[in-house]
Amino acid sequence: MPTPMQKLFDQIHSIPHIPEVVKKLINQVNDPGVDIMAIARNVDKDQMLALKVLRLVNSAFFGLPKKVDSIEGATLIMGLNKLKTLIIACGIVSSVPDLVGFDIKRFWLHSFNTATYAQQLAKEAKLNADIAYTAGLISGLGNVLIHMAYPKEAAEIDQHLRGGKPSYEIEQRRLGFTSFEACAELCRRWHFSDELVTTVANSGNPLAAETPSKLACTVFVARYLSDCSQNDLSLEETVSGLAGDVSTQLGIGEESAADKLQTIMALESNLAGLLD
Repeated sequence: MPTPMQKLFDQIHSIPHIPEVVKKLINQVNDPGVDIMAIARNVDKDQMLALKVLRLVNSAFFGLPKKVDSIEGATLIMGLNKLKTLIIACGIVSSVPDLVGFDIKRFWLHSFNTATYAQQLAKEAKLNADIAYTAGLISGLGNVLIHMAYPKEAAEIDQHLRGGKPSYEIEQRRLGFTSFEACAELCRRWHFSDELVTTVANSGNPLAAETPSKLACTVFVARYLSDCSQNDLSLEETVSGLAGDVSTQLGIGEESAADKLQTIMALESNLAGLLD
């Protein structure tokens, strides 16, 4: 008998997929010998992906001194790390279709902020910022999968979430799995690294794991901050609602919380142009 998770994927007629070059880039974050210019050349061969990246690179936000017409050129001007995040974001965003009754723009803006905040939290905690960024960007995709397969149930779950209940509790009770577990399974099917898969899977309730992952904690806190930002909560409200047991894992104490969160939430993702 199929498991609830298998039923979910069986129900989806067209499972999102991402360009192979993006998969390689995500899986090579820990490889010091990676040839970035070779990756840039491969991105140039994917015309749709290259056009999206270059449109964003040449937008007014980045204010480059001259127009860039190749990914290799963008790499030389912008630097590896910044361009890498743009390529990954473009590849992920292009993989997800619009859904009836689902605010995809709001979803991505939330995901962009989550990724940006997670990256900064990881840097400050001396963790792998690339994995934190990618996990933050994609950790909400399980929710998209649930909306694709079970739109009625997804609407009911969303209604419960507005009441402030943890999503993983509602999803587990209603579906037999959480959206984070569904996203982790998608990551396995995309052949992502075990560390990235585990980070995503545990990011809904990181302290429930036998060995809590600090990377999962960065995504959990980042998603909370993104929620607060999107709902226009004040800094005081944001600090008061922060899960102290999770934030402590990242070295965020009560005395430093306000200053740290204010600095992190002032960061911009630079990715909104992908949605135009």
